[in-house]
Amino acid sequence: MVHGLRIADARVEFTVNPLGIDERNPRFSWILEHEERGQYQSAYRVIVSSSIENAAKGIGDVWDSGKVNSRDQVVKYNGPSLSSFTRYYWRVKAWDSKGVEGDWSDVQWFETAVLKPEEWVGKWIGGGQLLRRSFRVEGNVVEARVYVTGLGYYELRINGERVGDRALDPPWSEYDKTVYYSVYDVTNLVKNGENTIGLILGRGRYGPVSPNRAQIPGLKYYDEPKANAMIRIRLSDGSVVVIATDESWKCLGKGPILYDDIYNGFRYDARLEPYGWDKVGFDDSNWVQCSVVKPPGGRLRSTATIPGTKVKGTLKPREYYNPRPGVHVFDFGQNITGWVRLRVRGSSGVEVKVRHSEVINPDGSLNVENIRGAEATDTYILSGRGVEILEPKFTFHGFRYAEVTGYPGVPSIDDVEAVIVQTDFEPTGSIATSSKIINDIHRITWWSLRANLLNGIQTDCPQRDERMGWLGDAWLSSDSAVLNFNMVKYYEKFIRDIIDSQRDDGSIPDTVPPYWNTYPADPAWGTALIYIPWLLYVHYGDVEILEEAYEAMKKWWNFLNSRVKDNILYFSKYGEWVPPGRVFSAEYCPPEILSTWILYRDTVTLAQVAKVLGHGEDSSFFTKRAEEIRDAFNKLFLTEHGYYSKYTAPDGTVRMLGGSQTCNALPLYLDMVPGNRASDLAKALAHNIEADWDRHLVVGIFGAKYVPEVLVKYGYVDLAYRAVTQESYPSWGYMIKEGATTLWERWEKLTGAGMNSHNHHMFGSIDAWFYRNLAGLVTLEPGFSRILIKPNIPSGLRHCSASLYTVRGLTSVEWSKADNELVVTVTVPVNSTAEVHLPKFGESTMVKEGDKVLWSGGKVAEISAGVLSVKDTGDHVVIEVGSGRYVLTVKTIN
Repeated sequence: MVHGLRIADARVEFTVNPLGIDERNPRFSWILEHEERGQYQSAYRVIVSSSIENAAKGIGDVWDSGKVNSRDQVVKYNGPSLSSFTRYYWRVKAWDSKGVEGDWSDVQWFETAVLKPEEWVGKWIGGGQLLRRSFRVEGNVVEARVYVTGLGYYELRINGERVGDRALDPPWSEYDKTVYYSVYDVTNLVKNGENTIGLILGRGRYGPVSPNRAQIPGLKYYDEPKANAMIRIRLSDGSVVVIATDESWKCLGKGPILYDDIYNGFRYDARLEPYGWDKVGFDDSNWVQCSVVKPPGGRLRSTATIPGTKVKGTLKPREYYNPRPGVHVFDFGQNITGWVRLRVRGSSGVEVKVRHSEVINPDGSLNVENIRGAEATDTYILSGRGVEILEPKFTFHGFRYAEVTGYPGVPSIDDVEAVIVQTDFEPTGSIATSSKIINDIHRITWWSLRANLLNGIQTDCPQRDERMGWLGDAWLSSDSAVLNFNMVKYYEKFIRDIIDSQRDDGSIPDTVPPYWNTYPADPAWGTALIYIPWLLYVHYGDVEILEEAYEAMKKWWNFLNSRVKDNILYFSKYGEWVPPGRVFSAEYCPPEILSTWILYRDTVTLAQVAKVLGHGEDSSFFTKRAEEIRDAFNKLFLTEHGYYSKYTAPDGTVRMLGGSQTCNALPLYLDMVPGNRASDLAKALAHNIEADWDRHLVVGIFGAKYVPEVLVKYGYVDLAYRAVTQESYPSWGYMIKEGATTLWERWEKLTGAGMNSHNHHMFGSIDAWFYRNLAGLVTLEPGFSRILIKPNIPSGLRHCSASLYTVRGLTSVEWSKADNELVVTVTVPVNSTAEVHLPKFGESTMVKEGDKVLWSGGKVAEISAGVLSVKDTGDHVVIEVGSGRYVLTVKTIN
């Protein structure tokens, strides 16, 4: 019996059944399954229906794509204009490579939010910390949705219940350009009769610090907190009732939150909370009318498909210290982002304080020097009404240790827990090896990414008086992020943040949103605007973000190009950041080398983007400019001994600076080095690492990303592996040996007041190296339609396995070696093909697939199902396969 393709995972905007999207032409995507190997999609059909009944019958009364002969698995809606506040139902079916028609997918749905600005009827209101309104519903509620935002943060309550599970909402943005709102299904909370809606407002990134608190210098704030919301209630008679923010709402100016700030923390007086204020029947006669206030200026956008910040778990203390009477310090064993939750019973007016830190002193007391001006302190004044559960709102901390003082009695382990706050990412990748140090580096990278991918952006660190969206940090670890999590919608949002921050002259800031005035960005930081959209295209096949960002990319490139002299970009602010023993050093890597290399890469990428988008003239222009920049780069910097820049001191002394691991690896990575020089330069780089530095990488954040790549590219696999797995300084292993549970900002273990965060992800680029080089998992064509599986097998590693859930389905590789045998198991998703590169053990190599011999005696023996071709490339036997699972064994023939 012949079976067709099955639809396994149908999504809208890469999200399952999204509630409240505002994309006018959303994208549909799906995963395919088939029993046979080598299968692909030859055609598809998508229908969108106005009712679940029509969808179930296969009637696309809103849109029917018809049968489309295509292998595309991401398809944009192309029907009549969608209506706001409407649920649509959809299905997809596909035809396999033999033309067999598959069954319809299960019925899926998506619901629109506000598609036209004039349909948002809520007004911006403010004037208080607590906002409420009572309203009456006359009739049976069939459906109720709330569309809500509050700046900087909010918490929504209906009839005494908290709405939603987002912990810090809305995500950060440049509020003058974009403000995000969320949509919730509140059908079960709104009832026939009397109802009450309440909002608590926090300051977040929007509102200046409370007047009685010190302001951290240099931060951009916007205005006092404000909110905008509307509830749409559909009744059983078909009528729709809308309750929106306006002058009829009541406000309490001074509530129980005495202050809230993301840096300093939270101060709360439980005695001041009006009991039952968010419930029906509360007397708000002494509250004042809310004021209609000036809008923030930004357009409203839905968060429906952007992963939100949520509570993702808790940790109990691993260790307990009591450095002084009444001072209780808890070690949670893991550096996290979040806060502490306390269980307390005490008298009214008792003040309990929680402070946070990443490190402690030898006596067990907190060491808060490295968090600098951030107080990171949460304070609670008890109400005295029995057991109280204390945790903050509208703030977060980066910490491993917490100090509790003022606690009535002695807190037990049961009374204290750390609350882990992270973005609710879908996990998509995982990797494991026989090397504990590799697994540990992966682990601390994972925790660092999760701690800093927060609030809709990618911060540098979560603990000190900074927490900014540094673009350099973001793009450096973006490859690792997309290999571990579903990042497509999150990074699309972040790219829009960069576009929102762009000035008329094309400049963008180092930090996005621009809460610091860091214009213009260092070229090696601003490259995020070009690098990340291209990464999204390569990894997810996301053409839409290229289209959306293209003009902004060109404007940024033109800004940099305007600063070029003789095709060399001298403009720089930071350069190769934090090499061992220093923050920055022109001697190690002259900034003009790095800036010009970045400009060259940006130019090459723009030529590729222009080609994808069909802008042929632009593509030719950028290709030509790239050649000119490359030639100038080599002419000025390439010497007999590597890449150097000439500096003339005031006394006339000439010095040649550079020649470092980073300086030489960067042009090798991009094939900028003239062909007759490349292998010699790679050999010199390897000698520098092997002999001069005892197999250590002596690099900053850019070299950490590219030196290991170059070593593998030129065949120095064992050296790369030994350098990456070092446990002595400087190395990732040194961090772990010294107790790191997240990546450090510096190679050194520093605990003083300098620049030494213990939770920084910018060295996390190495995790992508594990996936791409040790496991050998790389996409050759956008969206993993064509895959390269080429494990690089160092002598010190016995086995490695990695899996990745791509937009086409599960891709995985697992290899293990023993004696003269290598077993490689690969999984290729339906509608994709893969090139599997297997190392040869000399001319007597035999390759089997299952029980069948594919290669023996230097030639093809037979072809099994799903195998498309077998060929010899000298060092490897390359097997091209279609979809399916393959167990390949390489051994020596006796």
